[in-house]
Amino acid sequence: MRLDNLLGTILVISVVSFLTACQKKPGAETLHAAEMSHSKTSVKSVLNTKDLGVLPLSNHVSTTVTLGKHQQCTITPTLLKSGDLQLILSMETTANDGRPIGMNVARVVTKPGEPFDVSIGEINLAFTPHISMQ
Repeated sequence: MRLDNLLGTILVISVVSFLTACQKKPGAETLHAAEMSHSKTSVKSVLNTKDLGVLPLSNHVSTTVTLGKHQQCTITPTLLKSGDLQLILSMETTANDGRPIGMNVARVVTKPGEPFDVSIGEINLAFTPHISMQ
């Protein structure tokens, strides 16, 4: 009985945290990849870097990329009227038995065809988004 209550509480907290992270708060800004400052003299990062190269994507169609045995990232692109590309990245980590144990969500705006990188969770993803027109 106590385990059911604990699991229910964890589920509610997870859903609320996820929904809160996805909401745009007043005064919040979109992270533009072109505006990120990259230092030439950087300290060795503790983040694990994954370079995905050129990543073919379709407008409004989610693509899931496996990054390791227990990590996958779902990328949902939206081509904006300005010509910019908004990417919603959802990084999910699972336990050995397949249970989800963590999720991080990031939203970035970049230019299609231009390489960029973004840190999400404990991974630094680098790729060039290529949008195919349908």
